[in-house]
Amino acid sequence: MHCANLEFCPNCSVGRLVQAEPEDYCGRRVLRSFRALFLFWTILFSYAWEWLLSQLLSEERSRARLSRAHLKNARRLADGFARLRGVFIKMGQVLSVVGTFLPTAFGEALETLQDKVPPRPFSEIEGRLREAFGPEPLARFGSFDRQALAAASLAQVHRATTRDGREIAVKVLYPGIERLIVLDLAVLRSLLPVIKLLVKVGRVERVFHELGAMLARETDYQHERANMDRIRKIFADRPDVIVPEVIDELTAGGVLSMSFEAGTKINDLEAEQAQGIDAESVARLLVECYFTMLLEHRVFHADPHPGNFLARIGPKLVILDYGAVEELTPALSNGMKTVVLGAITRNDDQILAGLEQMGFIAEGGDRELLKQVGREYLKVLSSVKIEDFSKLDRQTMEKLSGYQQIRGRLRAVMKSVEYPEGYFYVERTLALLFGLIAQLSPKRGLPGLAMPLASKLFMGGFMPTPVAAPNTVKTDPAA
Repeated sequence: MHCANLEFCPNCSVGRLVQAEPEDYCGRRVLRSFRALFLFWTILFSYAWEWLLSQLLSEERSRARLSRAHLKNARRLADGFARLRGVFIKMGQVLSVVGTFLPTAFGEALETLQDKVPPRPFSEIEGRLREAFGPEPLARFGSFDRQALAAASLAQVHRATTRDGREIAVKVLYPGIERLIVLDLAVLRSLLPVIKLLVKVGRVERVFHELGAMLARETDYQHERANMDRIRKIFADRPDVIVPEVIDELTAGGVLSMSFEAGTKINDLEAEQAQGIDAESVARLLVECYFTMLLEHRVFHADPHPGNFLARIGPKLVILDYGAVEELTPALSNGMKTVVLGAITRNDDQILAGLEQMGFIAEGGDRELLKQVGREYLKVLSSVKIEDFSKLDRQTMEKLSGYQQIRGRLRAVMKSVEYPEGYFYVERTLALLFGLIAQLSPKRGLPGLAMPLASKLFMGGFMPTPVAAPNTVKTDPAA
């Protein structure tokens, strides 16, 4: 027997019937969806119970219970995502770096999903290879290592050689992952009404739309090939930046073969030191690359995970994995330039103007309230002195988060803020980049390396495009 299936567009939620599947296979997928929903609703009911108890207990006891609930639910969510795999691992990775609205315990627990994705057995991967190359896929290669070199949430990489002996890396998409993405996004989208009740930031649904769009692009290897060509052209005149080359005859469907690029994992500081590679020089090169991509070409590698970069003597930087390459909207690009220029000149008004250009102020938002909160935050931020970016204590993290500046005004502030189009990718990229640079250059961090480079660019005439003043918007008296 077979069961009909309904597929949803990741951007618009419009459903369409797709090819029928064996009933037992469809049943397993339905069971997986129930497990995911059970996980989420268990966590939500846990917090609902804590809220009910807080009406009876003292404030001190309620806070202690809530702190324990955060730790328990964070572990529960991370373990659940690890078991569900697929999109949920990707979602956990995203939340670990952009989930600023979540308690700290969640970010710490979900960080474990960044590096600990177990590889699939080769017997599963071989099915995808047969789809691409026919019944004897390994005959296409000179050799093929059945043990995965690296594994991620959507695919894994195997080392191989061509028939003429060239070393290559073969990226293989997990079989059935496209349909799992559809089901998993439907589960996540079903929770959106609850999330919108808890998180009052305008257009928060854009996170789900943009996650769905990103996953669709990451499973399209023709798109990834185009991304590699695009980034290679950007750095064509830079011998210190290496982009792998695609092996056309061994690339088809969900299989992408490329030149094998040797190097040391970018955050393996001991190995770099042993080879005479200066980690801070590597960090500076990485920051230069992102300035070039973000502010000059408005296209950027949106997954600056340590596993996606290798360092070589020089230093030279090898950039891997081009599934997540995104374009920056003109509004975000121009607003970012304005924010950076404001930071260089220590001009609070310019920083706030840049944030408005980026699209953070909701229609009808209270601009005066946001400016007041923004100035308070920038004043606190200017007083933060960080000795080691790789070891931020809780007090410093709270200052960086700006939570104290919105205490007591959280609802009003969130009603005045919306999530800008395309910012999901930028926020995730900058958060990952901040952490990675902190490992390579703990004394200077991303701000310390970025500011001199930004000053040099702006002195060379690299200015934001002038924009018209925003229309006056009435403040919301109920905010």
